[in-house]
Amino acid sequence: MASDSDNDIGNALAFAKSFLKGQVLINDVRARKEDAPRVYEALEKAAVNPDTNDFDALIALAALLLRERAVMLPPILANFAADVIEGKRKRPTRRGADKYRTWVRDYKLYRAVQEVARAFHLPHYSNNELSSNVSAAQIVSQAAACKLSAVVRAYKRMKAWGQNNPRNSTPRL
Repeated sequence: MASDSDNDIGNALAFAKSFLKGQVLINDVRARKEDAPRVYEALEKAAVNPDTNDFDALIALAALLLRERAVMLPPILANFAADVIEGKRKRPTRRGADKYRTWVRDYKLYRAVQEVARAFHLPHYSNNELSSNVSAAQIVSQAAACKLSAVVRAYKRMKAWGQNNPRNSTPRL
């Protein structure tokens, strides 16, 4: 017979899987209506001279809006997407490692840890490897099928990044 704690862990795991399947960053941006003018301004600036991250974000946003709503894109995004489709713009290249390569994944893991911890009253993570207490990071690690250390590292990185950027914007936006 399954115990209540096994059921709680199962519920937390199902919750985390469901959360991770969603458009976490897009939903968070939508939820912060007061940031809409700043996000639009950042998109305009990014479309003028995008780096690799800006380019990828603009393409992903244009594709999402076209698929999700099938509505007319804002002019700056429509012009950018048309230029890419016509071959007038190529994805920029950059030498060296991309320091934002895992930013979206890390943000998603960070938010999943926050939401699982909040919903199930769990600690975010534990520094004690021998602890038998279940943490939100462990649940998210299982749900995302990745190592616990990757989830904890992502959580710490995004938490530190958020403290240094109080408006909780994306790296370039």
